[in-house]
Amino acid sequence: MRKPLYCCAVATIVLLSGCEMTLPSAPTELTAGVVVYEHANYLGASAHITKDIKDLKNIDRGPCKTDDTSDWNDCISSVRVAPGTTVTLYRDPNFKGESVEAATDIPNLQLEKGSCSHDGLNDCITSIRIGRP
Repeated sequence: MRKPLYCCAVATIVLLSGCEMTLPSAPTELTAGVVVYEHANYLGASAHITKDIKDLKNIDRGPCKTDDTSDWNDCISSVRVAPGTTVTLYRDPNFKGESVEAATDIPNLQLEKGSCSHDGLNDCITSIRIGRP
């Protein structure tokens, strides 16, 4: 039995209305952008990022809770980088502060140079710039 067309249209509108400030989960095959992970070694919650983000506090539904919200700010511990892509992770909003640039995967941000209280740059990333080498 076929569903009426209006049913599908309503479902599409509902799905699209809540997507403005969220990130998609990790794709099966990473061909563009980067995937950030909540924990080291690509574990925990993940999100696929394909464009620059000035402030991860503006991304809803992340795994880290602050006050009454949950976002991706100060919540990244590892990163997978698509072939032919570079990423620069910054400690502060608007692409400022300590940073690390990579063209390959970063399995543990604790091992990267930085002065965060969780070691290295672990759980300290607030903005992300995606580029091409």
